[in-house]
Amino acid sequence: MKIVSQVMKKQIFRAMFIGGVVGLFGVAIFLGVLQASTQFSLKNNGSDIASNSNNKNTDAETIPTAGGAMDGTMFFASQAGVYSNYESASSFVSEHPSLKESAIVEVDGKFYVWTSMVTDESQLVFLKDPPTFKKAFSVSSDSCKEATIAELPSVLADKKATKLNFKDNSKDSTLPADWQSIGAAASSISNDISIIRLHVFAHYKSKNTCLQVKF
Repeated sequence: MKIVSQVMKKQIFRAMFIGGVVGLFGVAIFLGVLQASTQFSLKNNGSDIASNSNNKNTDAETIPTAGGAMDGTMFFASQAGVYSNYESASSFVSEHPSLKESAIVEVDGKFYVWTSMVTDESQLVFLKDPPTFKKAFSVSSDSCKEATIAELPSVLADKKATKLNFKDNSKDSTLPADWQSIGAAASSISNDISIIRLHVFAHYKSKNTCLQVKF
């Protein structure tokens, strides 16, 4: 009986030992599979994150920036202010005696108070009270159907300003019919050609929407 009992104990111990080894081996395999799966998942997620990051960087690099060359004839103005309506701009002008020769020019629903308009930036004269600053802009007449209006940017840009000399009363068929009368009125405000040019431009800009100003 003792021999049988010892044999059974050995078999039971052997079975327990084998079962334990098999169990540990199974656990090891399970952990290995789990770890591999986790690493694969993290790798894929990392690739997705890197891909998204690269896409964002690419998008950021391809965003267009504002700006670019202006179309039309270039001018420079000495600007004192800009307002959302004519009344406010007019009130501002009336409060400053130094702006008595200024003009109010409307562009896209905003009203700009300018004190002079030149073709060369170096010719600009700035005020101290109120302080003025440079405003560069272009004037295009491409959509103007009337030939005399379409010609205005070139006439105003003429550095010799020969057609802005309104002392000569001779008529020019290439200019608007009221050119001399408007010029005479502008000349009564000032003898400064930059101010005369400004008032002539302000008049025709207010009457002809086809004259486009771009900043």
